[in-house]
Amino acid sequence: MDNEDIGRWLWFRSSVVTDLLGHRGFALKWYTAETGAICSASSYATHFGINSADLLTVYAYDIARLPPWEQHVWAAHNVAPDGKVSGELLSAQVKAQPASTHAVEEMFFGSMRMLEQGFRERFGVDLFSHDIDDESVMQQVSRFHSKDQASLLRLAKELVRAFSDRLNIRDLRKLSTHAEKEKLGSNKLLQDILSQKIGADKARQVFSEIAGAYDMRVGDAHPTGSKITDAIKLAGIDQSRSHLRQGEQLIHNFGRAVWYTGKYLFGQPGSHES
Repeated sequence: MDNEDIGRWLWFRSSVVTDLLGHRGFALKWYTAETGAICSASSYATHFGINSADLLTVYAYDIARLPPWEQHVWAAHNVAPDGKVSGELLSAQVKAQPASTHAVEEMFFGSMRMLEQGFRERFGVDLFSHDIDDESVMQQVSRFHSKDQASLLRLAKELVRAFSDRLNIRDLRKLSTHAEKEKLGSNKLLQDILSQKIGADKARQVFSEIAGAYDMRVGDAHPTGSKITDAIKLAGIDQSRSHLRQGEQLIHNFGRAVWYTGKYLFGQPGSHES
C-alpha cells in the first residue's frame, strides 16, 4: 500500500459503530456482507468496509465532511493502518462495482420474513404473535455488539427475542402432532412441525444452532463455564475467531437455520447455503 492510500483512507476500531449508535438519530445500514454505512443525525451516510483485521476502513473525505462533534467520536476510535482497505469497500467506492454479497444481519431478517410468509400461505396462520420493525431491531442484532463473551451472549438473547420469543405458540401447538405438545416451548414446537416433513433427526440437526443460541441466551443470565462453552459450540461458533466474527457467525448460523426451516417446509427459493 502506498502513502497515497494511507492519506485517503482511515482505519477505526469497530467499537465506533456501537458508540455512534448510542447517540440519538444514528442508524446502521448494510450494503454488502462487509460494507455498510452509519447514517447520522446530520443526514450523512458514512460508508465503511470491514477489513481482514476487523477494522473499519473509511474514505477520509467521508469523515472530513461530518460535523465536528461526529468527527470527534470517530477520532476516538481511530487507529494506525492495519490490514488493507476493505476489498468490498474498494469495489464499491473506487471501482463502482459493489459486491453481490449480503450481510448476515439482513439475511437473518429476510429468512425470518420468508418463513413467516410461508406459514401464512401454507397454513393460514401467523408464525409470530406480534410484528417488529426490522430496521429498528437490526440496530441491536448486529455483529458489532459482540465485543467479548458477555456481549456475544447478549447478542444471542437479541436473536432469540427477535425470533423464538415471538413465535405464535398457540397456533404452532395446533399444527404440532407431538404427544407432549402442551409442554413444548416455541422452538421445540416449530422443530416438531419441521420433523413432520423431514424426520426428527434432520429437524433436530437444522434446529441445533437455534438451540445453541437459546442456551447462550440463558447463559447470559446464569454464566457458568462449561454450559456456556457447550452452548456456543452447539450454535456453531468458532471461539478461536475474534468476537466480531463470532457475532457474525452466530447471526449467520441462526439465520441459516431459519432459512432451512422454510426451505424444507415450503421449498423456498433463494440462497443461504453457505
